[in-house]
Amino acid sequence: MRDDQVEKMEKLAEEVADDFIITTCAAINTTIADKQGRGDKGFLYKISKDTAGVLATIERVLAFKKGKIDPISATPETQEKYEQKLIKEAEEKAKALKTRHC
Repeated sequence: MRDDQVEKMEKLAEEVADDFIITTCAAINTTIADKQGRGDKGFLYKISKDTAGVLATIERVLAFKKGKIDPISATPETQEKYEQKLIKEAEEKAKALKTRHC
């Protein structure tokens, strides 16, 4: 992965983390006193869970690149393919989450 791609992933991780915090805080502050509130709280926590999964994927790729965790593939080429697959999935999920919020 090129340096510009790593920077892009780090920026995406920050944006997703911000979304996670905002959504989780909204869920925490949502009342469960009525049916509407319980539904809203469940919906917000579902978004938070999905956002946390995207963030975990991004952080995993960054950890591979920074050498914090060992590669899972035997060759650099297959490791690069695996990381590119993870990046693509994370970017697609992050985009889907963004459109859900707006």
